[in-house]
Amino acid sequence: MVALFLAAMLQWAALLAVCPTLHELIHHDADDEHHDCAVTLFLAGQVEQAFNEPIALGQSPPVELLLDRTYGTVVFGSFFLSRCILEHAPPLVR
Repeated sequence: MVALFLAAMLQWAALLAVCPTLHELIHHDADDEHHDCAVTLFLAGQVEQAFNEPIALGQSPPVELLLDRTYGTVVFGSFFLSRCILEHAPPLVR
C-alpha cells in the first residue's frame, strides 16, 4: 500500500513538473523564484536518496558455538537385518 502511494506521488510530481499551468493551479506562488516544493526540486534535479544511518542499540551478545562439544555416539544395528527377512529364500514356484 505504501509503495503504491509513493509511486502515485512520484507520478503526480512528474505530471506537475511537465505541466506548469497545473502546478500554478495547485500552488498560486509557483512562478515565484523562492517557491520550493517537491515539483521544483524534481525539476532542478535535486531529488536524492536519503541517507539512513544504521540503528545500533549496543554491543551484541556473544554467540556460543556448539561445535567444540563432543557427544557419545551410540551405534545401532540395521533395522532390516534384525528382522530376519533375509533368512529364508522365496518359496519355490513350479
